Amino acid sequence: MTRVGLIAVAAAAMTMAAAHAAPWKHYTEATLGYTIAYPANWSIDTGYVTSNLGPGHDIHGVAFTIPASMAAGTNLGSDSKLSVESLPGSNCTPSQFVDPADDVHTVHANGLSYIAATSEDAGAGNRYETDLFVVNDTSPCIAVRYFIHSSNIANYDPGTVTQFDHARLIGWFDRIRATLKLGK
Repeated sequence: MTRVGLIAVAAAAMTMAAAHAAPWKHYTEATLGYTIAYPANWSIDTGYVTSNLGPGHDIHGVAFTIPASMAAGTNLGSDSKLSVESLPGSNCTPSQFVDPADDVHTVHANGLSYIAATSEDAGAGNRYETDLFVVNDTSPCIAVRYFIHSSNIANYDPGTVTQFDHARLIGWFDRIRATLKLGK
């Protein structure tokens, strides 16, 4: 492994160690009645809006973006994030949040039941991956979205960038989602 690769691995390990050691922060959404915790070194955007379904289909929520140090030296985009989003109504489906909604299935975790789905897109050497978890029996509808932006590792000169650890990032997102508590 090159020096750049070793530095990136060390930086990612320090970021992970810092997140494990640091106390987590808590966010409460009073109107929708949920709380969620996130690592203190992640940034929060309480005015988050995604328009991935096109103009006029804005979905509002809160986003927790990875620290820049987690992406440094890797092909992971620093805009990768977990968000909690809501839409009016009940009996929600993943297709109301993401298109296409592939691999739709049920997930039971941490006392909640979700209708989960995946979606992928790519362009100009970039990959966009979404894992969506719509919480069953919520009104308005509440969903947790994992958004992972990465670039094709083959686009870089060998040894200049390391492949990000996909399983580790999903592990972080899962840990955050596990703290979601509905209060209503």
